[in-house]
Amino acid sequence: MKNVFILLPFLSFLWGCANPYSQFYRDFTGGKNVLENPDVVIPTGEPKIIQGSNIENREKDDKQMMEDGYCLLGASCFNARDIDQKAALEQAKKIHADTVIAYQQYTDTFSGSMPVTLPDTQTSQHSGMISGYGGSAHYFGSSTTYGSKTIYMPYHIHQYDYYASFWVKYKPLGLGIYYDDLTDELRREIGSNKGIRIMLVVKGSPAFDNDLLVGDVIRKFNDIEVIDIVHYQNIIKETKGQQIKLEILRGGKTITKQIQLN
Repeated sequence: MKNVFILLPFLSFLWGCANPYSQFYRDFTGGKNVLENPDVVIPTGEPKIIQGSNIENREKDDKQMMEDGYCLLGASCFNARDIDQKAALEQAKKIHADTVIAYQQYTDTFSGSMPVTLPDTQTSQHSGMISGYGGSAHYFGSSTTYGSKTIYMPYHIHQYDYYASFWVKYKPLGLGIYYDDLTDELRREIGSNKGIRIMLVVKGSPAFDNDLLVGDVIRKFNDIEVIDIVHYQNIIKETKGQQIKLEILRGGKTITKQIQLN
């Protein structure tokens, strides 16, 4: 998906502006306070910043963070001159994120000149002859004229696309998977409308330790046929800390797993 970046006013390139990481921040939590969420590992130290490699392919970094047990709080997206990464860390502190992935990609350079008025002082030298009853003598002197002059100062402003994602660590919960409803193609492949597909497995979770894999289709949960993701969410709410039985479909074969939940 092509990124949409917001171009800051031109004068901000020259004289600065408010923190753009805060100004153009999009919250993904629904306005919830991180500190009031019992499932969050509250950050205790300074946020850390990771330099993202490719702004167009940040989904790979997002996947890595989710596999490591992190949750996305929000993101900032804008186009501006060179911005100090300290601004991203300031926003991270503000929303209690413990990790920032920051991306910066050059887009263009604006060049031009701007008028600058400077004081202009000119000194002139002059000499002459003074004559009198006692004779004549040469004299030397100077005079100073005060004013101003205007010069045009060239400038070159480099522009960049910026994107920063803000993350917080989650406590190990439930099964430890991200999931979605079946696609039409997958329904035809397995011959059923029922089930959910595993999209991502969190490292160190019960799903990870019991070798559930991306692409597995969960068909039954404790012998209850899973209809869709809403049905699955309702089932798993009542099984925290319990041992459960999963029936999954992998490569056309049915596999049963006994798993102890967190």
